[in-house]
Amino acid sequence: MTKTLSASATAAAGTLVYRPDIDGLRAAAVLAVVLFHAFPSALPGGFVGVDVFFVISGYLITGILIADLGTDQFSLRRFYARRIRRLFPALVIVLLTTYAMGWFSLYGDEYRELGKHIVASAGFVSNWVSWTEAGYFDQAAQAKPLLHLWSLGVEEQFYIVWPLVLWAAHKARRVGWVCGVIGLASFAANVALVGHHPSAAFYWPVTRMWELLAGAALAIAVVRFRSVDGPWANALSIGGGLLCAASFTLLNARVAFPGAWAVLPVIGAVALIAVGREGWINRRVLAQPVAVWFGKISYALYLWHWPLLSFAFVIAGRVPSPAVRTGLVVIAVAFAWLTTVIIERPVRFGAAKRWKIVAPCLLMIGVVYLGGMTYVRGGLGFRKGYSPDADVTTAKLGAGHEFVNPMCGVSPDEQQLFPFCATDKRARSHFAVWGDSKADALYWGLVRESAPGEGWTLIARPSCAPMAGVWRTSSNAGDDPALCRDANITALRVLLDTPELKTVVLVMTDRDVIGQTFADRDQTTPRESAALDGLDQAVTALERARRRVALVLDNPRLRDPRQCMDRRPLAWPFVRHALGVTDMSAAQRCAISYRDHVTRMAPFTALVDALKRRHPALLVYDPANALCDSSRNVCPMTRDRHYLYSYGDHLSDYGNGLVARQFLPLLRQ
Repeated sequence: MTKTLSASATAAAGTLVYRPDIDGLRAAAVLAVVLFHAFPSALPGGFVGVDVFFVISGYLITGILIADLGTDQFSLRRFYARRIRRLFPALVIVLLTTYAMGWFSLYGDEYRELGKHIVASAGFVSNWVSWTEAGYFDQAAQAKPLLHLWSLGVEEQFYIVWPLVLWAAHKARRVGWVCGVIGLASFAANVALVGHHPSAAFYWPVTRMWELLAGAALAIAVVRFRSVDGPWANALSIGGGLLCAASFTLLNARVAFPGAWAVLPVIGAVALIAVGREGWINRRVLAQPVAVWFGKISYALYLWHWPLLSFAFVIAGRVPSPAVRTGLVVIAVAFAWLTTVIIERPVRFGAAKRWKIVAPCLLMIGVVYLGGMTYVRGGLGFRKGYSPDADVTTAKLGAGHEFVNPMCGVSPDEQQLFPFCATDKRARSHFAVWGDSKADALYWGLVRESAPGEGWTLIARPSCAPMAGVWRTSSNAGDDPALCRDANITALRVLLDTPELKTVVLVMTDRDVIGQTFADRDQTTPRESAALDGLDQAVTALERARRRVALVLDNPRLRDPRQCMDRRPLAWPFVRHALGVTDMSAAQRCAISYRDHVTRMAPFTALVDALKRRHPALLVYDPANALCDSSRNVCPMTRDRHYLYSYGDHLSDYGNGLVARQFLPLLRQ
């Protein structure tokens, strides 16, 4: 194959000939992503547009490299200079604008996180940062203005390695073999990881590079094989278009992705590129002027659309209206066009002057400094918002750390399973809290309000309901099901092997149970009653060991308290009004009705009632008794100028104190 490459530099350069249909395919990919982010229910699989981008990128970049290798013009310096001119100008503008938007709309802790993500984005490692945080489809993702830049990280990490690998393979006359073996290994890793470590499969370059290599393989094949023509070209073009369309419409955030499902958009994109410009879909749809125009601004549009939508969500405290989202998409298109024409093209094209490399690099270094400085200085907290209803400093969690040690009876290796792990150092623990992040939110109130001698231990993992004998098969907020299973096995072992722990309190949010799928421990097929059986087996094991067991229901789910502080730092009223945010008080804006809470909790309450019938001695406590006023049909955000919640729908120290003072007497009976 290498002989063919060397002798056919002209064929290799065929991938460099401008093809308007590829710009049209870019347009389809970026518009799918934008529509998915703006209107998820309208195009539930639009996120796979990123996979189409990977294929296009692999094809075009590998084609350039093969052409350079075939004419002995290969140069890493020239390759990376082209990448800088292509990526840096628009990215610098978007990162600086995002930083400025954050200044006017984010609280200190949010701005600190934005600083971290700016540094990660500028260094093209955003995928690794995102991997350590919540999943791509988690609700918290909407409040991360730079989450979408994970794909740039994957792509550029691939291109740090691929030119060198391709050069070595070319020298060894094994280009096709190397591409195929690495691609198959990457695909196998993707399929193997997606069921057990979905976040890793989604964000790691190792599990994504097969998509780029699919495009690379096509660029390699173009050198050796003639293009498809005639009726076969039309059939392949239509088939590829249908595969892409099916991926955009039929896939959704609930499927294990990428996994084997990613084959659909990848094959579709490969087919559309392979047929050339003469395929029916390519000629009649993708090469149309409107599609080509969107393709030419696709990179800038991808950069712009998500920060605008994300900041609108942050400021409004909810998903903005369809009209607002439509307007933001239009603004993103306008910004993308201006960025492409004024910023990107003058730097990318024309004579390769030194300033076109030096200036973007210096600006990117400045961006890194801004982000790093903001992170180190805690988000520049002097830009504080305020609330007319309560003291913003009361929306905190964790008072009582001085009473505990950060350990919970597990080995150092096992402790990695439990981000929430603590043991009372004032007295030997007789009580334990086992559960998810809601367990951590309640624990600190129990520690502070406990009587002398009532030591408390916490053993908890986020998004992981306390169960035994079953494991969650669905991905929940990016948590790996296998790690949740291991955490529950370890936690139950510790609770049973520690005889002084006489009482165990199970705490979980209903969304870690309702809407999730569970299977028996050694099975992969979900079973409808597995969630109830998992709780049942956990309670049974504890009761057989003569432990008293209590279960705390989920607290009311209100909006994030940060949306209830009435004013974001320096936010302009006309922006807030345009997004539908009124100037009503925090209590009015963020309270929910008690009846709504009861309705939302009904499925989980029914499951707990069934558990109670199996275990009459089980103590069930509803924190709404302390947090809501059923006579007035309200579950407020604040009380006595104190916030009841800290982050998301997790209790604050004031809120967990109220619950603890009501719950502890019941536990002592």
